[in-house]
Amino acid sequence: MKQLACLLLLLLLAGMLPAPAIATDDPVIYVATVDGMIAEGAAGRFRKAIDIAEDNDAAALVVRLDTPGGLSTAMNDIIRAIESSEVPVIVYVGPAGAQAFSAGTFILLSSHLAAMAPATSIGACQPRVIDPATGTAEPAPQKEINAFSKKIESIAGSRSRNTTAARRFVTENLAYTPGEASANNTIELVAENLTELVAMADGMTIQGTLQGKANVTLHLAGADVVHIEWSFRDTLVDYLTDPQVASLLLTIGILGLVMGFLTPGFHVPEVAGAILLILALYGLSFIGVNAAGVLLLALAFVFMAVEAYTPTFGLWTTAAVITLIFGIVLIPASDALYGMPADWFTSFRIASIAAAIVIGGFFAYALYASLKTKRSQPRMGNEEFIGRTGIAVTDIDPEGQVKVRGKLWKARSDTPIQEGEAIVVTGTERMTLHVKKRNT
Repeated sequence: MKQLACLLLLLLLAGMLPAPAIATDDPVIYVATVDGMIAEGAAGRFRKAIDIAEDNDAAALVVRLDTPGGLSTAMNDIIRAIESSEVPVIVYVGPAGAQAFSAGTFILLSSHLAAMAPATSIGACQPRVIDPATGTAEPAPQKEINAFSKKIESIAGSRSRNTTAARRFVTENLAYTPGEASANNTIELVAENLTELVAMADGMTIQGTLQGKANVTLHLAGADVVHIEWSFRDTLVDYLTDPQVASLLLTIGILGLVMGFLTPGFHVPEVAGAILLILALYGLSFIGVNAAGVLLLALAFVFMAVEAYTPTFGLWTTAAVITLIFGIVLIPASDALYGMPADWFTSFRIASIAAAIVIGGFFAYALYASLKTKRSQPRMGNEEFIGRTGIAVTDIDPEGQVKVRGKLWKARSDTPIQEGEAIVVTGTERMTLHVKKRNT
């Protein structure tokens, strides 16, 4: 077991190490792929890729981007990383069919050179929030829309790109195809693939400044292309920092702990719950937590306990499920969700409802079954045993043991009964059966 743990640790550490330097006199271009939700995992990939490119004195870093959007906090981290980069960062929305909506568009416009593949799209940046009353997505308050529109204008202006189009991405949810983006000075290049992108970018001057230097020219001809591979740790962090995953892990983790306390000695629920809770807190530490969501989760578990102790034909369970749904939805901090795509809110709500129903139903049943088991005692009423037949397993004079319904019981008889004789129960007294010989 220790050897396995050491091996896993070495693999995780290996995933954190930078890529080896390339010993060559030719320029080197590093290529990284960032896809999926923009969360801490994506921000970590951007930082790692930039560090590798800087450590190896790369001619440029190309980030192939495909994202529906994501967290505004992670987006800001990525923009800051690009701004402070010592190497030119080229963001390429590709391959064909890819997209860079919402937070992805902010990142694209912050790059030193922006490019798109054919059949891709960008834009649709209007920030959204979750309505706490319905759990559905709605446009953010006007002050937030104004703040984001000014932010994207500033980013586009610093790279000499179309500020009007950038503002409309936020205020009107405008979206562009590659041709439209190029014609409106939102991007610089439309390239079929990475090879064509490098060839077209060679000799171009980057937009804005690089470490305070303006008019920096890219020299990419004959460059060696090195693809950055992501480690298991990178992939794991990507999943854990998804608000949907982190919220569900928190809920299931708390459920496991409570179930562990209700079933002492089994240990599996509380161990699994503790692990999931730690993973959830790790993910939520990058997202932020809404106190209302946590309080609603706690209230849901209280409702489940009340249902188990005082059965009300599902009233408290229904209240618990509804509270659980809103608790899961509201756990992530609302200010971090401004850049999430609209369809993410829908999928998050559906997943929350499904998880709440399953978890709530299971939790209520488990609580009820656990309490029912604890309360149940062997029944010794007359209606349970009188008339039952069995066998004397010892001599009874006046006390001994009999076997009734497959179990051994203490027995008493007014007349002697020998071992092996058939008996019939005539009455009960606490845990003792009153018996007599069975007439054959």
